[in-house]
Formats: sequence, structure tokens, C-alpha cells
Amino acid sequence: MTGSRRLTAVVVAAVVAACGATTQPSQSVSSPAPSQSKQGGVGTTPAPGAHPEPHVMVIVEENRGYAATLGSCTADPYLCSLAAGYASLTSWYGIAHPSAPNYLALDSGSTQGVTSDCTPDGGGCGPFPASDLGSELSSAGIPWVAYMEGMPSPCARVGGTGDYAEKHNPFMYFSVNRGNACARHIVPYPGAQAMSAALNAGTPPDFLWVTPNLGNDMHDGSVAQGDAWLRGNLPAVLASSWFADHGTVIITMDENDAAPSGSCCGNAGGGRVPMIVISATTRGRGAIAMSGDHYSTLRTIEEVFGLHLLGSAASAVGDLRALFG
Repeated sequence: MTGSRRLTAVVVAAVVAACGATTQPSQSVSSPAPSQSKQGGVGTTPAPGAHPEPHVMVIVEENRGYAATLGSCTADPYLCSLAAGYASLTSWYGIAHPSAPNYLALDSGSTQGVTSDCTPDGGGCGPFPASDLGSELSSAGIPWVAYMEGMPSPCARVGGTGDYAEKHNPFMYFSVNRGNACARHIVPYPGAQAMSAALNAGTPPDFLWVTPNLGNDMHDGSVAQGDAWLRGNLPAVLASSWFADHGTVIITMDENDAAPSGSCCGNAGGGRVPMIVISATTRGRGAIAMSGDHYSTLRTIEEVFGLHLLGSAASAVGDLRALFG
């Protein structure tokens, strides 16, 4: 079964379910040297006998930064338990302020010149003709889904409605993702139960992105509300066959509103943010002193899937491959 047909079956099931669902001491890391990928860019070549299809999920929270979350652990005991029980990068940074440039950087290796929270649907910027992670995955035949909590319908072309904000959905900023396959790739988040069913299906997507809604991602809601959402939704992911089969879950923050400065690697800086990597490899690792930013995260994802490195991902520091499942 081709990647497209596999993905269609999984997403159709998830979207159908969504219609009736309600969302409820420092260590160093040594990274392997990069090698040439099948796409011709810098990437990794699986070792003999290695699993050819890594499983990666990215969950992006909003604005609270390191000090308000992992730095205190008062309002987010579940998130802090994940940081302690797996791996937490203690010197990770956003790219800029406000939100949209960080999402674009994480998805495409560039802010695309965006300096505000403008959106492609009624917000005055984009869609852009550049490539992004979504289009790279599609070109490589790698099944992927971006789940957006509160999105009114698959591929909805709306700047925002209710608790859904397009500025937190980077994939809609790129023309290549807005074609006929858009409704298969960019869909409403179906809730924990339907997500669990999709991940335990025979052919789940290899890459998933999850953006909680404005209340559950800590943007409008509290840190405690965001922590409760993670506690209610993530255990099913970590108990799934998808995660058991070389799975890695990344939880990070777009920017740190409390830090107007604070940068890494020559960027303007979006402040220090939490960066948690959950995999069988990171179990019990705890705090790791490594510097990096959203470009570093994108670089690692592209490398493990053997994709070309986009934009600033090509020169990013902080390679996380040694922490992936």
C-alpha cells in the first residue's frame, strides 16, 4: 500500500471520529556524524537492520517559557515528570517574537520574513511558495498528519475561529500544502481516544504534529490547564504501538513571552523555552546541557527522515539524533 493510500485510511478514520469527539545533574549528548540522504541533502542513512521509518510527534505549547514551566514545576507537575523521566534540553530557544515566526522557523527553516502574527487567510501574509517539512515528507512518500485542535474542518482556510488560531498552524502558510491533499494532511485534532486508535492502527503516519487549542496550549489558558491537557492526551500516545516502534515525542514552546531577549546561535531570539524529548533512548536521562533552537529541532527531524535540510536548519547547532527512538 502506498504512503498516500495508507495516510488516507488513517486520517479519514480520525476525522470521522473527530466529528463526535470531545477534547478532553547535566549530561552531554554525542551525535553521529551526518551522511548523505536519499534526497541529496545532509541527513542520516539507517544502519544495517535499523528501522527504516522513524516515528516522530511534535507538540507545540505557547508562550510560557522555561522559568514558568520546568523552572518551577508548581503548575505543571506532569510536564516536569516527563522532563525528569526522559530528557530535557536546558538551553533551548525560540527564534523570535511573536508566535508565527517561530512556527514557520520550526516548519521551514526560515521565518519567511514574517515579523508579526499575520496569517495567509485574511491576515495579510502568505501563502508562501517555499518548501516546508510537510511538503518534504509528501515528496518523500512519508505519511504525515498535522492535528489542529479546534480547527473547524480539514484544511479550513480561516485565520482564526473560537479557540483555533491559524498563526499556530505553520503548514497552512505554504502553497504546496494547500492543494488537493490538504484535507488529508491538515485536520482537526480528534481527541485522545481517536488519536490512540489511529496510532494503534496497522499503518499510522510516521510524522505527526499536534497544536492544542488556545486554552490548552497555555496561550489563553494557564500553565496548569496546559499540563492537564498533556496528562489527558499524552499517555495514550506513549502506550501506543506507534511509540513502541521507534517512537519519539517532542514537547516544546514557540517562544518565551517573559524574555524579550535571550537567544542562541546568532538569531534574534525568542527566549529560553522548554524542550523535552521522549523516547526509549531518553528514559531516565533528565537534564541535558545542550544549546539549540527551533532550527536545530527541524534539522534533527529532517535528518532522521533522510530529508534535505531547509534554510537555517542546514547550519543549526544542537543535533538531537542521539536522543531519538
